[in-house]
Amino acid sequence: MSSLPPVFKPVNRHMLVVPHIKKKEESSSGVLLPEDYKPQEERYIAATVIDIAPDCSSHYRNLRRGTFVKEREVVIDRSMMEEVRYRDKSYFVVLENYVVGLLAGAGSENDL
Repeated sequence: MSSLPPVFKPVNRHMLVVPHIKKKEESSSGVLLPEDYKPQEERYIAATVIDIAPDCSSHYRNLRRGTFVKEREVVIDRSMMEEVRYRDKSYFVVLENYVVGLLAGAGSENDL
């Protein structure tokens, strides 16, 4: 058995991404909220593309090479992103249909 960690390769038109999710901030307003309260999340978030399935459209294959978008950042529908847990690692994938845009010249902005 190899000691190297497994390499996750997306298939079936999926993209492996790193989502840019804002950290939850503690409220210091003194207002008490129910324990099960969750603040409303943004529907769309930015994500960095790490790898794409070989059967993704040619438009997205350029992201793998980094030739179309220098930063390889896209805007995705957060609700369609899936977390795949295997052993002690988490991978985030999204189907290419749920990429709604490309971020060109995003600079240091990580969130919308």
